[in-house]
Amino acid sequence: MKKIVSAPYIDQTERWVNGCESISSVMLLQAMGIAIDPDTFIERDLPHAPYWDYDGKLYGPDPYEVYPGDPHDHTGYGCYAPCIVKALQSALDHEGAADAFEVVDETGKTAAQLCEYIDAGMPVVFWATLDFTPVPEERDHWLLADGTDFAWKCHEHCLLLVGYDDEHYWFNDPWHNHGVCAQPKALVEDCHAAQGLFAVTLKRK
Repeated sequence: MKKIVSAPYIDQTERWVNGCESISSVMLLQAMGIAIDPDTFIERDLPHAPYWDYDGKLYGPDPYEVYPGDPHDHTGYGCYAPCIVKALQSALDHEGAADAFEVVDETGKTAAQLCEYIDAGMPVVFWATLDFTPVPEERDHWLLADGTDFAWKCHEHCLLLVGYDDEHYWFNDPWHNHGVCAQPKALVEDCHAAQGLFAVTLKRK
């Protein structure tokens, strides 16, 4: 059995090199008939802020709340589900779609559990790893505004979960024009867990 939800595909690589969360979100919105482009989503809806130096130390935003750096270039890292929840809500509000959809944070659910949304015709913004490779042991570090050290798990990547079959989960993978691609279920579950089981989607009201 194979089930795929149709969603427009956008390649992030040339213009939004570190914008996988935003591109996956825009693919979700477009799949629901909301006509929004990535640049509008990033500039208007995505909370993002630069790094800064203070007293010889590097400070940056909390990726749970704000995207650190610029998704257009290599200063950007990525962000987690709460940041994308805010961005999607902003997009729904601005595009006049908040009466039709609500944003839901499904962090903590496995890919298998998230397939209930696929069955309902709704793709899911899904965190895993770049090319489904392991998370390296090393971490990138910066200080948050309160001086807390933040350790970033490298190889973070965001895709749009669009389907499944007996052995695979299917994704719109915005990285390097991968297109609609299948990955083995056990590998997907491992990589999803390694990056925190983050997932965000929409529900029809």
